[in-house]
Amino acid sequence: MKVQKIKKNLTSEMVIEEILKNLKSGDLKPGDKLPTEREMSQMLGVGRSSIREAVKGLVLMGYLEASQGKGTFVRNDVADRTLSYANLQNVMVVDNIFDLMELRKIIECNAVGLAATRASTEDMDRIIQALDQMKACRQDIKKFYTPDFNFHMAIADATHNKMICEIMRLIVEKAHDQYDKFIPDQLCPPEQAIQTAEQIVASLKKGEGQNATRYMQAHLSLVEIELNRVLSNETSIHTKNSILKEGKQNAIV
Repeated sequence: MKVQKIKKNLTSEMVIEEILKNLKSGDLKPGDKLPTEREMSQMLGVGRSSIREAVKGLVLMGYLEASQGKGTFVRNDVADRTLSYANLQNVMVVDNIFDLMELRKIIECNAVGLAATRASTEDMDRIIQALDQMKACRQDIKKFYTPDFNFHMAIADATHNKMICEIMRLIVEKAHDQYDKFIPDQLCPPEQAIQTAEQIVASLKKGEGQNATRYMQAHLSLVEIELNRVLSNETSIHTKNSILKEGKQNAIV
């Protein structure tokens, strides 16, 4: 890997530029292992936090892949991706997803509990219809987002609280916009989302607010699980704080 020391402001965006330059020139090839975080920090003359954030972004965009205990590698299919730095500027928002998921849990887990006590027959029909549409689109993640959005909004409508509906619409739209900047098929597993959605619906039918809340929390945690898996090849759930704490102690590369 050929690099030039970064002498200006030490930013992750500059690190991304250096890595992309090596990918375009062929100095980094599919299957190659990146130097360790410590080595890259010394090579580029930047702080390890800048290396860490740059690698996170490149992993999420599908240029690199992290293997727990082994290191970070150039993906074998990297040649099929457009090496555009402009597209990567939106990737440095990993923390935003965790913030959004935290907010979604606060709002939606309470909303679904309220919906369990207020949902009318018509409300339940709309919720079930949205779930059926999710199942029909399970093979196409791009199409899957629309019925998934409708599912959450149908639950919001079932609270019969206009403010909850307005807030949830903003949150869910923002969340989907953020997911789409990454590798959506890896961040939102349709089969698991459908399974937890079915559990939510079953609880709503019975008016079981506590169970509906529990299943909604599991439903919303799926993105966190997958985000951590993509970043570090781990399957356990981490909260935002634990991820940031771990990031200060351990190298991703």
